[in-house]
Amino acid sequence: MSLAQLQAAARMLQQGKPADAEAQMDRVLSANPEDAEALHLRGLARGRQGKTAEALADLQAAARRHDQPHAVLSNLGNLKRRSGDPEGAVAAYEAALEQEPDFVDARVNLGIALTDLRRLESAAAAFETVIARQPGHTAALNGLGIVRHHQGDEEGAMQAYTDCIASNPNAIMPRINRGALHRSRNAIQASLTDLEEACRLAPRMAEAHYQRGHTLRTLGQTEAARDAYRQAVACAPQRADIHRDLAGLLWEMGESEKSTSVLDQVLAQHPTADLHHTRARVLMRTGRPEAAMEAAGAALALDERHADAKALRGEILAKLGDPADAIGDIRDALALTGGADFAIRHQLAEACLAAGRFDKAEQALDAVPPPEHLQKHVALQATVWRCLGDDRYKRLYDYDLLTAKRFIETPPGFSSLEAFNEELAERIEHLHSTRAQPIEQTLFGGTQSPGRLWDVDDPVIQALGKALLDMASRFVSELPDDPEHPFLARKSSALKLTGAWSVRLASGGGHVDHIHPAGWISASYYVQVPKAVIEGERAGWLRLGAPGVAGLEMDAERYICPEAGAAILFPSYMWHGVEPFQADDVRVTAPFDLLPV
Repeated sequence: MSLAQLQAAARMLQQGKPADAEAQMDRVLSANPEDAEALHLRGLARGRQGKTAEALADLQAAARRHDQPHAVLSNLGNLKRRSGDPEGAVAAYEAALEQEPDFVDARVNLGIALTDLRRLESAAAAFETVIARQPGHTAALNGLGIVRHHQGDEEGAMQAYTDCIASNPNAIMPRINRGALHRSRNAIQASLTDLEEACRLAPRMAEAHYQRGHTLRTLGQTEAARDAYRQAVACAPQRADIHRDLAGLLWEMGESEKSTSVLDQVLAQHPTADLHHTRARVLMRTGRPEAAMEAAGAALALDERHADAKALRGEILAKLGDPADAIGDIRDALALTGGADFAIRHQLAEACLAAGRFDKAEQALDAVPPPEHLQKHVALQATVWRCLGDDRYKRLYDYDLLTAKRFIETPPGFSSLEAFNEELAERIEHLHSTRAQPIEQTLFGGTQSPGRLWDVDDPVIQALGKALLDMASRFVSELPDDPEHPFLARKSSALKLTGAWSVRLASGGGHVDHIHPAGWISASYYVQVPKAVIEGERAGWLRLGAPGVAGLEMDAERYICPEAGAAILFPSYMWHGVEPFQADDVRVTAPFDLLPV
């Protein structure tokens, strides 16, 4: 291959013309099928066009012939990672480093692939090796920050991002990541400063606008958040996650008929299976199952192997009263993931429960869940045992042992718990700037505050957090030790507050039955309880034990009357909901989760 042909093909790739580059290399390879650099360039060109199988074949052949195999192997790793094969990517990067141990790009990319696989210690080692040799390396420092964040080391993550920005003030991703981390640590103004600077430095980068939208949403600036999400969509119109959050925000702002308007415009010009699936999910969550069914069908028409769309279609079929076809779709979707997707596995168990096929539901649950799916897994397993009359259910749903209603101590500086709750109710009201409930949440007839309540820089809310943690610690200390129990085995003297939000329910509002997948103990603190709820019989009360499985009708087993100043605590896997109520006043709560440290 002549140098001119090589340079021409490289220019075509740089100009975003991979098809032209492929055609150029086809001509070279027709004359010399063994040309390693032509195979290499054609593999890159094919990869950029989504021709993954052909690209892999080219790069593998090039690696066997090339005089710099480490470069080809690193590009092979990049392609494998982009195509959803992180294990293959790790193998390719390691092979590249065997050929050239000082190849920095391969070691950085190895760290990224190991992070994808959550092999965090090995990922950190890869990044630290690069940083030791090149102290200001942008990608390595940013990657180390991401690893530290995953490890729960927020200080380490912050330091890595800050070092990266100090070394390269124009670096975008560490600034975006630091802005998101500031938001999670309640430093909202610092978050906004970082993200606005990222938007200034990279006005066409969708992630910068997207994260800025999240921070504005946390601040309750819903119109500004909406505009930021729209800017993000304009930069990356195929990003399904941005469309999902924009549609959800528009719904919460009361624009129910326009919630998918931006998504619809993009679909009209550039339809993809992912975007049709996102639209189907929004429509399903906002109570439009027939339209959701049509959208899911459109996704599958473009990609019949789209597992999430097929599973969602099964969920919709179950909602519409067709359990047999629902089970078939969800089972096929799980097979498409090789059985690895526990969200779909749990959808299958729910569909089997709704159809009365309890043995099939139990079979679907015959797998060990990862930690993030444990609470839902236990909830569904308990439900199966209840349906089968298995006494193991009672051990998991021992209400007398595992649940409690406890009052907090009056925080310092307040004359009474009533005075504290009055002030708290006012602070919470300011956090509610939307008109409707979030589409992915369980409440109806009310609103939910954005973000995590503990991130709000307000002394009254922070005082609530301390009081709740003290109260919960006393509750946990009274629980028995039982290493064989999925809840009691995690008992710890050290706890941390994790998820938290506030809910304002108006008359007619309530919560559908659900569990909290990210918690260990879940609870709801009652800030304001209408008199009609306290004096009534179950309306507005917390109910426990009614499974939140569509189509499975089972009664709640326990009702607990809420009282202002008290929290009701229960295992996070325990099904719970709120009975609708009628009252002149708003019911105000602060639900939260706890984890053992």
